[in-house]
Amino acid sequence: MSWIFWAVSLAAITCGPAFAADAPNASQASKNALAQGETPKSARMLYVCDDSSMTRRAFAREFGAARFETAQTVHAKSEAWSAPRCITQAEKRRLTQKQFASAR
Repeated sequence: MSWIFWAVSLAAITCGPAFAADAPNASQASKNALAQGETPKSARMLYVCDDSSMTRRAFAREFGAARFETAQTVHAKSEAWSAPRCITQAEKRRLTQKQFASAR
């Protein structure tokens, strides 16, 4: 019985990286869609980011300068953005509360 457990475990360990390599990369998919002229439905993409220098560098490498938004400005603005923007975890929570309150 224990050999079945080990066989399944070994199969999961060896096949896991193969399946992970085929997993779509979200940022690459969004870049491909924009390169093909497709625009997202809302054309306003937010990423939850911390305010560290490492995050800012990584975001700048992928999308340009890291521009942080507040829940109030995201909720009030209606124009499309040319590049994704950042929002902190606390502002995401506030935005979710605002969207929930306006949906009622």
